[in-house]
Amino acid sequence: MADQNSKVSSSEKGSSRFAILKIRNFRYYWGATIFSLTGEHIEVSIRHWLIWELTHSVDWLLVMVFMHWFPHTLLSLPAGSIADRVNRQQLILWSEIGLCAAALGMFITTYLGIMDQYWMSALLILHSVAGSISAPSRQLFVHDMVGRENLLAGVAMTSSLRFATQAIGKPIGGIVLLVLGASYGFFVNTLTFLPLILVLLTVIRIAQREVPPESRRHPYEEFKQGLRHMRTDRSILAIICIATAPSIFLGNGFDAFLPIYADTVFSMGEYGYTYFITAQGFGAVAAVVALASLGNVRWKGKMVFVGIFVYCISIFAFAFSNSFALSITALFIFGISQVIYSSSATALVLERVPSEMRGRIMGIFNFSRLGLRVLNGPFLIATNKLAILSTATAFTANAITLSIASGTVILLTLGFAFFLPSAIKQDKES
Repeated sequence: MADQNSKVSSSEKGSSRFAILKIRNFRYYWGATIFSLTGEHIEVSIRHWLIWELTHSVDWLLVMVFMHWFPHTLLSLPAGSIADRVNRQQLILWSEIGLCAAALGMFITTYLGIMDQYWMSALLILHSVAGSISAPSRQLFVHDMVGRENLLAGVAMTSSLRFATQAIGKPIGGIVLLVLGASYGFFVNTLTFLPLILVLLTVIRIAQREVPPESRRHPYEEFKQGLRHMRTDRSILAIICIATAPSIFLGNGFDAFLPIYADTVFSMGEYGYTYFITAQGFGAVAAVVALASLGNVRWKGKMVFVGIFVYCISIFAFAFSNSFALSITALFIFGISQVIYSSSATALVLERVPSEMRGRIMGIFNFSRLGLRVLNGPFLIATNKLAILSTATAFTANAITLSIASGTVILLTLGFAFFLPSAIKQDKES
């Protein structure tokens, strides 16, 4: 249950788009989360380049993607049920400690010169377990802090942070990589988790309603409840299906190709890679600003579809580009479209789900968006192997790999639009 700090007067709400920051608990949590998410983008940026530098292998870059998302596959569904029955503040605290420990491990192994793909795989599993087990709890914790009246504003501000911090974390990761090296980049990443740990320990106080033991069900039964609810509201099923296609066939696998293109196509090494990830980040923050100015628009369903199409087209353009300027432009557009389709899909699901089912449905939603990303690594590896057999150059093989993945997502999105039109129809109901 949210405490009295969740109250925001109507005059305050009308005076500022960001009046929700007047809620003390939320203000501290939101501010500290900026550091935590920025640190994650720093880690991802440095990790991709480091693995490429250690192995010069497309396969190992994509194996890292698999290792990162595998725990999400196992834990996304039970994490939704766990979020409905535990102290969410404590769970998020221990999750942040786990993320901090993984970052510290990356710093130590890289500093000592013993880091390799096997150490990175183990540390990525620790990182992913800590993040995936708390994902639904973080979404529900916003409700605990701000209450139903301010929920939409709270969700909008927290969900946009992951994309907005790309504009901070990715350039910082690239600059630290260039100036200080990978080990100190991981050290900076370690420090970024400390503000949220301290805030959760010392500042935030939430009186969370406990679930009576007699009303608790087995997690599998709660998962079935979520599926039954989705069958009664086909619009939720439609959005989850549509959001799943990019996760399966592209996901974070596309980012693994950025150091390859920077190093082998443009011969710019770490400098080209830094430009690439900075362009993505600036595109993301441009989309966040645009969405904030639009407010609660009615046509979120159409934004999901358009966002996915532009997202795929930008990847296709980057894949076959020999022009550095065109590649930067494609990545900027990629950052914009990724935020638009992902944020719109999340907002649609949260708007449609009743509060008592939110943890279960968000667990299923997170499984589709995050847990199934475990498939994009093996899919891209297999596609890349087949492409290599049919072409003489690595550049063409990589371009074919990314274009096949993008084309598959477009075809599936068109199929879902035809068979599950309720995703668009709900625009009229909003």
